[in-house]
Amino acid sequence: MRPEDALPAAREAAAAARARGEYAQDLSGFAIAPTDRVSIEQLMEWAVIEPDESKMRSTRRFGAPITLLKRLLLRGLQQHFNELTMLQARYNLHLLVRQTELEDRVIALERENAALRAAADDPA
Repeated sequence: MRPEDALPAAREAAAAARARGEYAQDLSGFAIAPTDRVSIEQLMEWAVIEPDESKMRSTRRFGAPITLLKRLLLRGLQQHFNELTMLQARYNLHLLVRQTELEDRVIALERENAALRAAADDPA
């Protein structure tokens, strides 16, 4: 089966199953409402990684020695951990800046397109 045929085949199989009574609920009117857009400030806050090492613990029965071992490993690998965290945060921020630039470009192009359409529709 080709990938293009997968969705229609799945819809046909679901319709056949529904006709046999395999689905108890009718979900024909079901729709997913779009979520609110996240602000750029919130995205900037999320892009910066600030792990809280104090939350590192083990929830096992005798977790105190495991927690101690984890904290000792973290202390020994702190430089490496900080480098990875810094690189990931920098990548996140660059990606966010690029996304914002692209969104601004799309908005400008949509305005330009609307202006061109208005000019084309104006008979004067």
